[in-house]
Amino acid sequence: MRAWAAVASTLIFIGMDVTLTTLLYEYNRHNRTILQDLKHFNIFDSMLDIWGSCLYRSCLLLGASIGVAKNTSYGPKRLKGSRIFIIVVCLAIGIYALVKLLLYSEVRKTIKDPWFWGLFAWTYISLVATFSFWQLLSTVTPARDTLGINSESRAEAEDIGDPSSRGVRGKKEEASAATICKLLSYTRPDVHFLVVAFFFLLLAALGETFLPYYTGQAIDGIVIQKSMDQFSKAVVIMALLAIGSSFTAGIRGGLFTLVFARLNIRLRNRLFRSLVVQEMSFFDENLTGDIISRLTSDTTIVSDLVSQNINIFLRNLVKATGVIVFMFSLSWQLSLVTFMGFPIIMLMSDVYGKYYKKLSKEVQNALAKANNTAEETISAMRTVRSFANEETEADVYSEKLQQVYQLNKKEAMAYTYYVWSNGLTLLIVQVSILYYGGHLVITEQMTSGNLISFIIYEFVLGDCMESIGSVYSGLMQGVGAAEKVFEFIDRQPTMLNDGTLAPSQLEGKVEFKNVTFAYRTRPSSQVLQDVSFTLHPGKVTALVGPSGSGKSSCVNIIENFYPLQAGQVLLDGQPIDMYQHKYLHSVV
Repeated sequence: MRAWAAVASTLIFIGMDVTLTTLLYEYNRHNRTILQDLKHFNIFDSMLDIWGSCLYRSCLLLGASIGVAKNTSYGPKRLKGSRIFIIVVCLAIGIYALVKLLLYSEVRKTIKDPWFWGLFAWTYISLVATFSFWQLLSTVTPARDTLGINSESRAEAEDIGDPSSRGVRGKKEEASAATICKLLSYTRPDVHFLVVAFFFLLLAALGETFLPYYTGQAIDGIVIQKSMDQFSKAVVIMALLAIGSSFTAGIRGGLFTLVFARLNIRLRNRLFRSLVVQEMSFFDENLTGDIISRLTSDTTIVSDLVSQNINIFLRNLVKATGVIVFMFSLSWQLSLVTFMGFPIIMLMSDVYGKYYKKLSKEVQNALAKANNTAEETISAMRTVRSFANEETEADVYSEKLQQVYQLNKKEAMAYTYYVWSNGLTLLIVQVSILYYGGHLVITEQMTSGNLISFIIYEFVLGDCMESIGSVYSGLMQGVGAAEKVFEFIDRQPTMLNDGTLAPSQLEGKVEFKNVTFAYRTRPSSQVLQDVSFTLHPGKVTALVGPSGSGKSSCVNIIENFYPLQAGQVLLDGQPIDMYQHKYLHSVV
């Protein structure tokens, strides 16, 4: 995108953000001036801090716009490098806004002020827009006249706005999505099984979702009501829910297993039917082991991984949806506290994943260099021994391994910091839930049983999110195997056996007329070159010659296994490829 368009649209948004936020803040000041609000600031009641966050993000966007406008070559590059910074800023403001909502609810038990909700909603809309405009400015294409004379800097500047890397990633994601859709289309004959399986999946997830709620009811019956009837009723309902969930989960699992077993059979049939109609050159080009691997292991991987991961994804998605509904029904305040930690964990996982991927590549490269050193030394051992250089080569190899070890230490430290930060965030969230939940129980805004139910739901939701997150890597493995399978299924043979001749009588005269032939695996090596001869019916003709002279190739050509580069092979005066496939091989 051009710099002027990106900068102009960003400045328009900044003006709109400041104006709208200021107006909404004006209506939320409760007849106080800004100076009074600043002097007697009350974090529970004043919206001055929310207005200040608007000014802060507007200043950041304004600075980014000025930087891009002044230097379209390196400004966008700097913005790309600070992507994590703007994400952290937006997350921090968003989390603070949630905390503000909770504090505001302490002094105003029922929040019905539309201006407050307008300011709260606009804050989140503007945060999304702020990140979007930051991304927009980072993709600005540099003007040609601002490029330096130096070719290296010119190439560097041109790469800034080049979306090729994003395009490649986008194409890979589109290809993966297309492969998954194509794979699921193979389950269309079993759609009735899938509908029934999904129905029982809903029942099982619904039953499992109610269990923590009735656990809390049972505790309330003992602790608060001290009623054996209420306690017994909750326990009986829990038992019925557990039995029903187990029964429906079993049916769900059985149906999904059946559907994807049928998918496996269907894939193998389609793949084998595609393989048996391929031209003979295809089997020369592909190893038998590779083809068998596609037919056996890859189809099994596809059906197993996809069935397992789709089952896990649907079950946990439905369950997580029900859990979230129950969490908000029990306490919307505690629900907000719970969801404060999720963006932080997701951000840390994203940063760690990218850094670990980069380190893994460096480790592989370092190992490759160490292996190259070992290979060169061992392959030239006579030379090494003649120079008495064994210790030097061993030291070089040890130095290469030390580089690998240093990278492994970085991986270990990165994992350590990730586990620390992730665990600390989860601990802070859980302690916050317990502390704030205790406050709500003491102020009689929720019961102790509901608090226990909520804590159980929080653990269940964490398990669901973890399971959903693991589905992606499993699906990608299945997609990789599926792409190989579909490559063979969708392949059209380059030589079609579409002849129609099937005469009732055949004399059997075979003529080679100026035949030139080479195998596709060895196109530069001609087996036959301008060969002509005739095989008369009723006579035995011997083809004599050294190995590799083309004797077997002549037989293969008569059977129409391979196409010719030049010339013709006639059977009773008709080209061999004009005969019907089954008829030809019944007489030849």
